Amino acid sequence: MIDQSQTDEVVHRASVPISIEIDEMLSRLPADANLDEIAFDLIAQLAAKSHRPEFIAIFTEALVARQALIELDIKL
Repeated sequence: MIDQSQTDEVVHRASVPISIEIDEMLSRLPADANLDEIAFDLIAQLAAKSHRPEFIAIFTEALVARQALIELDIKL
């Protein structure tokens, strides 16, 4: 049986340094940088470094789905 509180704690602990690094990365970019392009680039970099391609695929699929909704002029 999955211990949800343990899962929540592990995810929380991982999210802290990741969110800090993303904020720092974005602060070093030009204000008009294209966030969609940056997100795709970040996913590509993560895919090259990660040993969990199935997890990276979730982010890729979500970003592609988001892009498709935007192209269909569906407001997010």
